[in-house]
Amino acid sequence: MSYEIKEESREHAPLERKFLKFSLPFESFINSQIVAGIVLLISAIAAILMVNLGWEQSYEAISALKLTMSIGNLEISHSIHYWINDGLMVLFFFILGLEIKYECLVGALSDLKDAALVIVMALGGMVLPALIYITIIWSSGSDAYQGWGIPMATDTAFAIGILTLLGAKAPRAAYILLTGLAIVDDMGAVAVIGFFYTEQIVVQSLLWAGFTLFVMFIINLLGIRKPVFYLTGGIFLWWFILQSGVHATTAGLLAAMMVPTRPYANKVWFRRKMQNVIEDFKKADTLDTPILENEQQHALAVKAEDIAKQTTAPILRWGYTLDKPVSLIILPLFAFLNAGVMLPTVLPEFNDTVVTLAIIFALVFGKGIGISLFAWLGLKMGVVRLPSGVKFSHIMGIGFLAGVGFTMSLFISALAFEGQAALIEQAKLGILFGSLIAGVAGAIILFFTAKD
Repeated sequence: MSYEIKEESREHAPLERKFLKFSLPFESFINSQIVAGIVLLISAIAAILMVNLGWEQSYEAISALKLTMSIGNLEISHSIHYWINDGLMVLFFFILGLEIKYECLVGALSDLKDAALVIVMALGGMVLPALIYITIIWSSGSDAYQGWGIPMATDTAFAIGILTLLGAKAPRAAYILLTGLAIVDDMGAVAVIGFFYTEQIVVQSLLWAGFTLFVMFIINLLGIRKPVFYLTGGIFLWWFILQSGVHATTAGLLAAMMVPTRPYANKVWFRRKMQNVIEDFKKADTLDTPILENEQQHALAVKAEDIAKQTTAPILRWGYTLDKPVSLIILPLFAFLNAGVMLPTVLPEFNDTVVTLAIIFALVFGKGIGISLFAWLGLKMGVVRLPSGVKFSHIMGIGFLAGVGFTMSLFISALAFEGQAALIEQAKLGILFGSLIAGVAGAIILFFTAKD
């Protein structure tokens, strides 16, 4: 059902009609599913161009720019790069946590039979890439084993963006499979970050984090749905986890698990109250009086908004509120500050490209073959089933699309090779080229599958 406001129902400002000719196409673009991937791509390209066109010092200066926060004698000062990676990216993990919780409760992961295929595919997409990476590193004699977690995750924004560009060439079930796969992948990536990329644990801070999480849990049980309580708890949780040695972004995922799923009022109350508001609105209506001059009608319109908020689940409402700022501001900033890499002008020595090659092969073949192989084995064993309208060739295309690991892979590479600039550069090249090849391969497979 469309709720678009028709022209005759609008009240235009003097210059609004002409302005809408330019603003409406832009607004439609902003609200499309592919915009997040496009903005990410533009940010990454901007970073690469700055580094390779002689502005490397300016790029590094932006990344190292200090941002200081102080209250009295308490002062926290870190680089912009640190604030984005260890601070604002918590919101990305918070939204990821909301999506995981929603999918587990009522979405693609809520029914074990329906979720089995997604889980099996995700296992293949995590195990084989890690094995391929480790095998290449071992055969080369390198000791860069800690990068094995880099090719495990899928960048949902890029992968879904590519699938959306294909339009009707991919069935609706393919979107659900890819989204579920990306979520399970990201769950695995978060677990890898928490367990394997944590060097030292400060038990006292971890206990305080646990206590904060328990308080947030009790707040949820008490039926408190005010965002300020969860925001405050989330800030304290982030601080304690940051001090504990576990990566701070884990706080976003944990805080999301505490977000209420039940609305304040049920649907029957919503329907009854909205009907009352509409009736009162009609009674107070004067056709020749604008709502600006009718305070009663304006109050009723505000009341309708409040009623709607009382009947929507916080887990959905908060996610929708944060989605655009995170996908269009925070993630592009992260991409810009982390994707800057010097592209080689000559063919480098093999020893200088081991990590790059390992990541490329892991993202392209590890994801594509691993996801397809595990899905095939699951189907042969009878433990999974294909959704209606989905062929195995769709699974293969989705498998390669899942090799687009941009955001999470860059994030893990910074943790895996912290303090090792040369290896981080190799990892970035591998992520960029591997994601590009995997994305193109997946799109081609799905394109020709649609012609069958």
